[in-house]
Amino acid sequence: NGAFDPTIGHRMEREGFNREHRTGQLIATALTSREPATYRDVRLDDARRLVTVRRPLVFDLGGVAKGLAIDMAARELESLEDFVIDAGGDLYLSGLNADGAPWSVGIRHPSVDDRLLDSILVSGQAVCTSGNYERRSPSAPGAGHIINPRSGRSADGLVSATVVAPIAMLADALATAAFVLGPIEGLGLLE
Repeated sequence: NGAFDPTIGHRMEREGFNREHRTGQLIATALTSREPATYRDVRLDDARRLVTVRRPLVFDLGGVAKGLAIDMAARELESLEDFVIDAGGDLYLSGLNADGAPWSVGIRHPSVDDRLLDSILVSGQAVCTSGNYERRSPSAPGAGHIINPRSGRSADGLVSATVVAPIAMLADALATAAFVLGPIEGLGLLE
């Protein structure tokens, strides 16, 4: 219902998240539409493996890209059985640690450095967290990088959301959607 919407890219650019990571070059996409694009402007045809975009828009795949990269790496490493992939705090943990036990994953406190909220034991699962405490908007003081597509403003109902799932792309997308939805709707989605 629009809580996770990859068509939010143009809005992200306007909020100041418009620098190319490697070069630092500013990105400014000229779109003339008065109404912002939504996921309804994208049609998926599974049978033909076809994506149709009904109007000009900018995709932001930040809510799933790290998860996809983790899943691809995990597929390459699956013959090793016991391994961890850490991509900027989003994880996939396979098998067991050196002591033969499930991996222990600390859930970072979002506002107190070097403090954990909790820890969980994980094996054969991905752990992904979404929160607005890492990347702040350079153009809107106090605003974070996760935009609520339905309101067009920075999501602020939660401090962070952590999801454990069998694949990282799913955990990544669900953490973002739960973060956007807030404590009641977000928990409802995850349940």
